[in-house]
Amino acid sequence: MNIGKRRLGVGALAVLLLAACMTSLQPATRPTQAAPSGTGHTTVAIQGTRFLINGELTSPGKPAEGMLLNTRMAQAIFDDDNSATATEWKYPDTHTWDPQRNTNELVAMLPTYAQHGIRMITVGLQGGCPSTDPPCPGGDHAWIVSAFKADGSLKTAWMNRLNQVITAADHNGIVVMVQFFYHGQNQRVNDPDTTTAQTAAVNNITDWLVNGGYSNVLVETANECDAGFSNYLDGGNCANEVNVVKQVQDRSGGKLKVSVSWKGGEQPSDEVIAQEDFVLLHGNGINGTQLQALIASTKQSSAYKAKPTPIVVNEDSTSIANLDASVASGVSWGYLDTGQNNYVDGFQRVPVNWTINTDAKKAFFAETLKLAGPPVTSLVYSGPATADFNDSLTLAATLTDVWGNPLADSGVTFGLGSQTCSAITGVTGGAACSIIPTAAAGNLTLSISYAGNDQFQAKTTSVPFVVAHEETALAYRGDAALVNGVAAHLSAVLTEDGTTPLAGQTVSLALGSGATRQTCSALTDANGLASCSPGATSQPLGGGSVSASFSGDRFYAASQTSVDVDVTAAATVAPATTPTPVLAGTGHAQPNLAASLWGRVGVGSLLLLAGLFLLILPRRRPGEPPSIFWRNRE
Repeated sequence: MNIGKRRLGVGALAVLLLAACMTSLQPATRPTQAAPSGTGHTTVAIQGTRFLINGELTSPGKPAEGMLLNTRMAQAIFDDDNSATATEWKYPDTHTWDPQRNTNELVAMLPTYAQHGIRMITVGLQGGCPSTDPPCPGGDHAWIVSAFKADGSLKTAWMNRLNQVITAADHNGIVVMVQFFYHGQNQRVNDPDTTTAQTAAVNNITDWLVNGGYSNVLVETANECDAGFSNYLDGGNCANEVNVVKQVQDRSGGKLKVSVSWKGGEQPSDEVIAQEDFVLLHGNGINGTQLQALIASTKQSSAYKAKPTPIVVNEDSTSIANLDASVASGVSWGYLDTGQNNYVDGFQRVPVNWTINTDAKKAFFAETLKLAGPPVTSLVYSGPATADFNDSLTLAATLTDVWGNPLADSGVTFGLGSQTCSAITGVTGGAACSIIPTAAAGNLTLSISYAGNDQFQAKTTSVPFVVAHEETALAYRGDAALVNGVAAHLSAVLTEDGTTPLAGQTVSLALGSGATRQTCSALTDANGLASCSPGATSQPLGGGSVSASFSGDRFYAASQTSVDVDVTAAATVAPATTPTPVLAGTGHAQPNLAASLWGRVGVGSLLLLAGLFLLILPRRRPGEPPSIFWRNRE
């Protein structure tokens, strides 16, 4: 592994949408907009008498396993087209009614609802009773609250808010029960007549839901069909609801699961039970014992015995006793808190305060948290799957709830063998920390864990991890010119990653190859240097080679290197020969020349001396008497 590889950092994670996640039973400080567009994060399905979300039983291992604990939020997309009554719903701070603010504030609370075990909300296309004073009359209501126009076509603003709620719920693991009609408003869909207009309305909203691709939607065709509806939606003891339920089932190609509710304490007819995909009960006005009796009676009906399906109470009261009784009977339960028109109490009287701000709300959400448990979390490892021994390694993972919402400010611990490191998640749910692997090379398991808290379940995941041998390098540092018969001094430096010296490791050095190969070995010192001599060089003359090798161990990879060297013969000295001196001018040999000056001086030197002598000798002019030198010669 090279230095660049060692210093490689973790790539930046794409910024995800930060959902508004409350960690205690506190009201939201400000509304947020809808979750990002897109569907399929939450897919509801039915398996026998239980519900699945994303292919798994809801609230696994909890008392509410397989159930959809829910709360009635009928006014989630509420508006009033009657200007004379719309002023009744004004907010106390702005003194005006704002339907978009209403929806935004609900959406802001969805993550918190999900954290406390809520798996479904009911949203009305014609709302619910919005008024405390005057109370809702039994017949037509003065306010105009409907997502349908008179001819059954859909109002764009209502559909935009519905899309906002369904999409945000999808991103938070929440199913939306879409309630088509509400008594006191259904009669406004009447052009040219109620049957024609309401049939068109059912077709239009069914098509809208299917074309939207929503996978987290269930349908309630009418709220309490025996509470005063048209013949199309009732037909006497809700007889025509068999046809309305079938109309939605057929038109959606079975994609939408459909039911209809009856008044509190009443059991649906066998004909309706036989047609619907699940059974809706209301527990208004009865206690927990009576609710359990209603559930038991429904389960004993011939239609239910022939086709057991999930039973859901999607409207009851604020009674925790009823909630516990329903769950004990294996039935989903729905909170109904009508409240007051004071922007404080309840979830139905408009304007609605969607926060968990009253004792009744706090008690309900605390109980659902106990029954359904905190949401499942997800840990996804995003770091490398391998690293070299003794090289710095950055481990990284992303923590989200099961629907992909990032969980910030949460501790994540990584474990590799006996080593651990921890980090706190950022706003995108990402956490990263570094370790230097000390385990021997081999296959290990990397664990990533989140301890959980009151709002989110603990999570531990693991991935296979490979610790590779640390790379090593050898560099030759010994003699490059060798002489046969003279001791060779061989040495090499061993490093990891080509930089850090490795001490205490055995390095083998070899001169030549084959039959003339000469070897030695040595331990590296603190500088990674190993030096040794294979003895007197005995190699073929000319170009040769020296190699150095490290065989590796459980931690370090093997390495080797080789270099070219020159091999020469040992230098030899020939015996000196002495020339026989000759007397000048005679040509005769001079005896004992080796002991004479002539034998110790070279011929060239003698000639030089003779020339110098002749230069300094005075010359005899004509008529001059001879010098002593010349007289002796004569």
